[in-house]
Amino acid sequence: MAIIDFGHKLQPIHIDIRNFLAHYCSVEGEMDGNPWYYDIKNFVQNQEYLVGASKADRKTLRRLAMDFYLDGEVLYKRSFDGTLQRCLNEANARIALQKVHKGICSTHASGHMMARKIQRVGYF
Repeated sequence: MAIIDFGHKLQPIHIDIRNFLAHYCSVEGEMDGNPWYYDIKNFVQNQEYLVGASKADRKTLRRLAMDFYLDGEVLYKRSFDGTLQRCLNEANARIALQKVHKGICSTHASGHMMARKIQRVGYF
């Protein structure tokens, strides 16, 4: 139970409404036309460094490559618990996010319950 003192002024809550879904914002573009994991995959596959890479860059690439696993042409990153996470380029990442958010992760309630809730709130 709570007691509300009406003698105090309350600041209104400001909520920004976006015209696009927030999970679409987390995909970054590819600057040079290659996916973000291109250098790591090239090192794991061919043991080749970038042209003109310094000693520090080579050391960093070797250290990063230890957490990755190559299966044919598909590169995976090992998570802290050993789960393999597939590396995706920008286009595939957008498709995967759209499928996840339109599929099993779209709502936690059934369609019938969502329709009842929307009617009750007055969105129709």
